[in-house]
This record gives sequence, C-alpha cells and structure tokens, in this order.
Amino acid sequence: MLRNKNYSKNLKKSLKITLIFFLLFVLFTSNIKAEETPKSNQPELINEQFSSSLKNKVELIYQRFIPCLIHLTNGLAVAIDKNYALTTGIVAEKSKNASLVALDSKLNIAVIKSNNEFINLKEFGFPSTQDEIFFLLTVYDEPVVLVVKGKQKDNIIEISGNYPNGSLLVSTNLTPLGIIVKSDTTSKALLIKTASSDINKLIYKNPGWLGIQGQTLTPDLSKILMVSEGVVVTNIYEKGPSDKAGIKRGDVIVEADGFKIKELKDLQNILSTKFAGESLKLKVVRDAIQKDFSVILEEPPELARKIVSFLPGLKGVEVSEIPESFKSRKSLNGVFVKKVNEDSPALGILKEGDVIVEINKRTVTNVKEFNEITSKFSQNDMLILVYRQDSYQYVIIPQQKSR
Repeated sequence: MLRNKNYSKNLKKSLKITLIFFLLFVLFTSNIKAEETPKSNQPELINEQFSSSLKNKVELIYQRFIPCLIHLTNGLAVAIDKNYALTTGIVAEKSKNASLVALDSKLNIAVIKSNNEFINLKEFGFPSTQDEIFFLLTVYDEPVVLVVKGKQKDNIIEISGNYPNGSLLVSTNLTPLGIIVKSDTTSKALLIKTASSDINKLIYKNPGWLGIQGQTLTPDLSKILMVSEGVVVTNIYEKGPSDKAGIKRGDVIVEADGFKIKELKDLQNILSTKFAGESLKLKVVRDAIQKDFSVILEEPPELARKIVSFLPGLKGVEVSEIPESFKSRKSLNGVFVKKVNEDSPALGILKEGDVIVEINKRTVTNVKEFNEITSKFSQNDMLILVYRQDSYQYVIIPQQKSR
C-alpha cells in the first residue's frame, strides 16, 4: 500500500516537471518563429512598431501624398504637374488608363498625361548624407506607408525588397525624393531632383522629325523588295534629316534604335519618344543589302505644324477642294488629299491624290464638312471611302493619339 502511494506521488511529480518543460519549449520555439518572420512580409504591422513621432509623420504622409499617387493598370505614377505624372516605361506602355507623352529609356522613366488635373507635388529634394531610413508610399490592396532602409549610389537609392514600380520614396523629414523605377530583390528609386532637366525635356521639348513618308510592306512589296517585313520609304523630304543621312526612296526600314520594325506604327511609336536634336539609329535594306544609318532628328517644319493645327480632326493630313481640272474629268464630290505627313496616323493609308468622299458613312463634299466630321471622330477609328486610280475603296484610319 505504501509502495502504491509513493508511486502515485512520484508520477504526479514527473508529470509536473514534464508539463513545465513542455511549456518552456513551446514558449521558446514561438519566440524563435516570431524572430524569424520577416518584417517585410507584415507591412500591416509595421506602423505598430513606430515611435509616436514617426506615427504622426505617417499620418502626414497619407494626407499630403496619397492625392498625388495615381493608380495605373500595372503600377503607380506620381503627379508632378497639373496634367503630367511620372512612372516607369513598362507601367506606362502596359497601362490602359495612361497616355504616354515621352520616355527616357536610360533613366527608365516615362511622362504620362491625363485629361484630369492632378494634385501634384510641388518640388522634389535630396536626402541628407546620413539618411539611411526612408518612408515608402506604395499600394498593395490599399495605400500603405512602409519604413525601408536604403543606400544611395549616384542618382539611385537601392532598397532591399521588391516594391511596385512608381512607389513614392519620402525622407524622414517628409521631403519627396523619387520613385521606384526598377523592382527586383533590390528595388531602385530614381532621385527625381537629379533628373529634373531630363524630365523637363520630356515634357517641353519639340518632337523629333524624321523627314520621310512610308508605308508597311505588303506581301507583294515584300516579294519585289526581297524583305519579309518593315516600312518602305515612299518619299524623302528634301534637305530633311533622312535626306541628309543618306536614306533614299525605296529603302526598307527594318530596325530603329535596336527595335524591330514590322509595321508603320512600330516606327511611329519609337518616334513618339524622340526629340529634335536626338539621333535615331536605323537599319535599312537597300537592294537586298542591309545598311546602317544615324539620323539626327529635327524640329518639324512650320508647314507641318500649320497642317496639324488646321486639321485637329485628322492629324497631319492636308486637304483642299478638288482641283477643277480633276473634278471636270471625274465628276466627283469630296476633298483632295494634298499631303500626308509622317506623324499622321493616316501615313501609308491615305495617299496624295486620293479623293475622300465619305467618312464613317457620312458624305464629304468640301473642306468645311471634312473638318467638321473629322473633329467629331478624332478619338475613334475612321472608315473612309476614297476614290483612287479610277476605283473606290475603303480604308481605316486607326484611333489617333497625341504625341
């Protein structure tokens, strides 16, 4: 009996010790797990770790800067002017709700424009030399302010972690510094102040003019010119940039600045990012031989500018009343196409000498009607009936975009 009591007593004691050790083990392992959990995976908890002064700054960041942050399809943009905002090239190109103004591929920064007026940042600044801690305003499911550690290298601040392109970097004294322009295991934020002159050029500099007219290769042209795809030069403006560089009518442009040119819009897209004074490297095929050219782009001639402003509905197309000599022979009503400029969406589709008789099934009898109709449909594709070489045919002018 005594033996049974001692056994029971010893068993209870052993169970107590075991339970204590178990509880200590659970507590120890839970602490290890908590320490191992990366803070970057818990952005919603970061604010709880701030001191009261930092928390107050976070509230100010939300108030001051969230109205400047623009949500795009594939990232963010930061407003810098009434109608302009900054983002990265890939975000601007892939976002349906952004109109690309210009792109600087070296800085990987793009300027976009909107019809809506933004609440813009007044001025960007520089971090002080001792700054290593920054605020980052970004968006996950909703806007969030993170505390990040960064290291400055020239005009870039490298931040450990992968953050959305276009996120706004802010100093601890609440000065906006830059935006994330590259996201990887280490994100890179471009200091906007260092790039301000380049950004101003993107916004205000005159677009580059190549000085040619061209059209996308058709299967028949491909056979004759022995080139599978590209843009064939149909006209060279005398003493223009391409003429000076040595490009000739009949050359086929197959590459521009390292990008393949498959159709006319590919060339137009690249030109939309270039400015007067910049060079454009072209690869062309001439008589089955590939040649390299470097063209220094120029400002568009005054005539081209007048045409654009005169005809807001169909950019870059100069029309007139049908010449009497032509009209008497053909008994036509419509407008006569005198010239199609290289920055026009109609380039390679309309031709000099065409007579436009209908636009979107509406009859055109004179220049006034042409202007009225095209101004109404400037944001849409245009179905145009033209008279060309003794026959009628429909052509489609794609939706026009401002450069």
